[in-house]
Amino acid sequence: MKLKILFVTIFVVSCTSANATERPYFNKNKDLLIAQFDSKPDPDDIHAQAALGCMLLHNDLKDVNYYAVAGAVGIQKGKFINSNKLFNLAFGNNWTNAHENWAQSVQNITNKVIPILKNGGKVWVQEAGQSNITANWIQEVLKTIPETSVKANIIVVQHSNWNEKHTEPTDLEYVKNKTTYFAIDDGNVAYGSEKKDRGPYATPQYRSRDKKWMILAKTSPNKKAKKLWKEAYKVIDNMFPNKFPHEWSDIHYDGVDYSDCVENWWIFNVGNLAADNTKFWNRYVLN
Repeated sequence: MKLKILFVTIFVVSCTSANATERPYFNKNKDLLIAQFDSKPDPDDIHAQAALGCMLLHNDLKDVNYYAVAGAVGIQKGKFINSNKLFNLAFGNNWTNAHENWAQSVQNITNKVIPILKNGGKVWVQEAGQSNITANWIQEVLKTIPETSVKANIIVVQHSNWNEKHTEPTDLEYVKNKTTYFAIDDGNVAYGSEKKDRGPYATPQYRSRDKKWMILAKTSPNKKAKKLWKEAYKVIDNMFPNKFPHEWSDIHYDGVDYSDCVENWWIFNVGNLAADNTKFWNRYVLN
C-alpha cells in the first residue's frame, strides 16, 4: 500500500527545486495557473469549469494569476462542447479558445508563460484534457527560456489515465521530459482508492450521482456561483437535450462530475478544507 498524502495548508512558500518526487507549492505572489480543458466529448469539463470558477471567487484564491484554455484536445474522437459563455463568466478575459484557433492559442499561452518564468515564478498546468497543446507551447517557450528553467518551473499536473492515453504519444513523452510532471490520483474515485492509484498523491472524489448537488448549486445564495452552475447546466442540456446518454458519467443521473478539479485542489494545496463534495460545496459553491 503506497503512502497517501493529504495536504492541509492552502499556500506555502514555493520550493526552489521541483521534480516528480519533490512536491512544490503554489506561490500566488509570482506563480501562474494554466487551466486547460478539452471538453471533448465528456461534459465533466463543463462542470469543472464552473467549479474552478467558484474556487477563484473565494478568498482562498484571491489574486491568483490564471489563464484558461478551451479545446485543449488530443487524439480522442467525439464532439467538442462549446462553453464560451461559461468561460467568460468563470474567467473573464483570461482565456483562449484553442478549438477555434489553435496556433493563436499556443502563442497566447506562450506570451503568458514567458514573463512568469523570467520573473522567477512557476507555471502550473491543470491538464483537464490532453497534453498536445502543452507540448506545442512548451516548444515555443524553449525558444526563449533555458531548458533547465522550464524543467524546474513548469509543473504539469494530470489526474487521468484516459487523458494520457488520448494524448499524442510523442507529445506526452515530450511534456514529461521537458517539465516537472505529476501524475496524481484520479478524481473519479474515492480518496485512497487502489482502483486508480497513480502514485503517492491521493485526491478526493469530485463526482456524485446524487441530484442534490446540482439543485443546491442552481439555488445557491452565492449569486455568482449560482450563475456559473446554471450556465454549466444549460450548456450540457443544450448539447444533450435528452440528457447525456452514457451511464458511466454521473451527469447521466443528473449528478455532478468536476473530477478534473482535483488538480486545482492539489495545485493550491487545499487539503481538508475541500476534501469531499460536501466540503467543496460548503466552501466554494454555497459560501
